[in-house]
Amino acid sequence: MMKATYDKLITPNGQPQYGRFNQAFTEINYKDFDYRTTMDKPANGLQRHFHFNQFHFIGLHSQSYTLACAIANVRYVANAFVYLYNHETGQMHRHSFIQPLGLRCQQSNKPFSGLSRFSKGSARFEILGRNQPNRYHLDISIGKDIRVDATLTQMPQQQPVTLCTRTGYNGWAYTQKHTNLATEGFIQWHKDSIALEATVFSGSSDWSCGYMRRETAWNWACLSTTLPDQTPLGLNLACGVNETSFTENTLWLNGVPQALGNAQFTFNRRKRMEPWQITTSDQRVELTFVPEACHHEQINAYLIASNFSQLPGKYYGTVRGEDGTAFRLEGINGLVEDHYAKW
Repeated sequence: MMKATYDKLITPNGQPQYGRFNQAFTEINYKDFDYRTTMDKPANGLQRHFHFNQFHFIGLHSQSYTLACAIANVRYVANAFVYLYNHETGQMHRHSFIQPLGLRCQQSNKPFSGLSRFSKGSARFEILGRNQPNRYHLDISIGKDIRVDATLTQMPQQQPVTLCTRTGYNGWAYTQKHTNLATEGFIQWHKDSIALEATVFSGSSDWSCGYMRRETAWNWACLSTTLPDQTPLGLNLACGVNETSFTENTLWLNGVPQALGNAQFTFNRRKRMEPWQITTSDQRVELTFVPEACHHEQINAYLIASNFSQLPGKYYGTVRGEDGTAFRLEGINGLVEDHYAKW
């Protein structure tokens, strides 16, 4: 882990601070970035606006339910989705919305300060970041029958993983990941009322932005749980993005992040519901993921495209701490993702 020399991501010389850091930045001041074309000329106003992407994903995890939601703005369009998956019944309920040109979508450039929101028709998504302590308040309402009111709090012993890497020739990507966030609140989904008790649910967050590659593809794995011996365990793995000089691959034990080697995802893109094999180059992760459902979205337009699959399911296998201690996972709920984007 590195220590940042400036509390904002972009330093006064107009360049990002690249590395893997042990704290969150107070502001992702992307407008201060000295953005240049590949021919070293200053980017114009349209390039600076349309080439910047930002999204915030939040997951609520228990052994009975997975709720996942996100607000994303890739400038040409903004998107918000939410789904609730019941691991006991196999039922998935989902909603997804798109707004052209980012209309009715705003996002804060301060990870733990300010409001991000999206609205369309009767659907409203809001994520409010607060500090002291660092926390997110998630508020979703869709019509009269769906409501999510949740607070996810970073406990004192917990540390995020914060990463900034180069992308392409002239861009950068920033990501801030949390697992094992203390969760409270409720989910009201039609006739089902679910209490988000901290002893049952665990929260995860992915706050990302940047001047990313025009075409980007990645796989991602996430789990956030408490093991039977009461050890809080979180896992974040990615392949295909955020890998220039540094990676975001992390195992959290008792809130403390440990860096992992490069991740490899082996799966059948034509049959994503078949088991996935997920490993790391340092042999500390050896997992099989068994999908149970799939949230799938596709957009194929002139300027943008997206082939997005996020799958809730169960993890089996072993992860190892830095000291070699093995932790066995037997049917722990989590997520994987397969995503191609042109933006």
